[in-house]
Amino acid sequence: MTTKNLVDEGPNNTTHIELLEPIAEMRDQNDRQFVTALARGLELLRCFTPQRPYLGNQDLSQLTGLPKGTITRLTYTLVKLGYLKQSTNSSKYQLSVGVLGFGYTMMANISINNLITPYMEELADYANSAVAMATRDRLTMVYLNVVQGSSTTTMRRNVGSYLPIHLSSMGRACLASMPQAEQEFILDAIRTKHKDDWLKIRRGLDKAFKDYEDYGYCFSISEWQKDVNAVATALMHPTEGLLAFNCGAPSFVLSRDKLEEDIAPRLLHMKNTIEDNLYIG
Repeated sequence: MTTKNLVDEGPNNTTHIELLEPIAEMRDQNDRQFVTALARGLELLRCFTPQRPYLGNQDLSQLTGLPKGTITRLTYTLVKLGYLKQSTNSSKYQLSVGVLGFGYTMMANISINNLITPYMEELADYANSAVAMATRDRLTMVYLNVVQGSSTTTMRRNVGSYLPIHLSSMGRACLASMPQAEQEFILDAIRTKHKDDWLKIRRGLDKAFKDYEDYGYCFSISEWQKDVNAVATALMHPTEGLLAFNCGAPSFVLSRDKLEEDIAPRLLHMKNTIEDNLYIG
C-alpha cells in the first residue's frame, strides 16, 4: 500500500506537510500488537484539514491509498461513533464533535501552559511578534500554545497549526535537542521524503545545529516562508517531553539583525527562566 504525499499550504500558517505515512512502514511485521484496522481509521481522520474540510470516499481513497470499499466501511463506522458526519446535501464527510473532545482534553492536560503563558506574553509584546510553543508530530511541529504580539502586522498563527520540521526554526531546535539516535532516525525520514532537496536541507540543518550548539537557539530566515524570520529554542519537560519555543514575524517587523542581536537572547532567557521554574520546590 502506498500513501500520497500531502502538501497543503494555507493561510494563517495552517500548513500540513506529509502528515500521512504508509501504515505498512509504521508497523514492524513481527509486531502482533499493532491493530491495522484501528491505524487505518485514525489515519483517515488525519486527511481532514482546514484546507480540506469536506472529503468523500473517493477523495479519502486517493489520499490514503486504501481501497474504496475499505474506506466506505471506515467512514460508516466513524459516523456511527460520532467522529465524522455527512455534510448537508452532499455525499462528503467532515469531522464531527467526537474528535473535539480528544483535542480539548489533551490541551487541558498540558500542565506547562499556566507557567509559560505570562513569559510568552511579555516577549510577544516586546517584539510585536507571535510567540509559540510546539511539539513534534512525525515530520512536523504542531503549535500547542500561541500568543500574539500587539502589532497589527503580527502573523496570525493558531493552536494546531503545523510547520515543517526541517525548515522551521522550532523544528530545527527540536531536532538539535533530541537524542542522537532519534535525530538520526528523523533525518533519515526527511532524506527519504525530500530526496531532490536533501543536500540543501542538510546544509540548512547543519548551520542550525551549529548555531544551537554555540548559542542555544537557531533560526529560519525566509526559509520556511519568504520574508518570514523566526528564532527558536527548546527544553525537555519532565512530563510533556521535548517542547520548542519560537518568536517570528514578517521580516519588516523582525529584521535578521534584530532577531539575532535582541530577540534571540531574550527568547533564550525566557526558556531558561521557564526551565528554572519547573524545578522550584
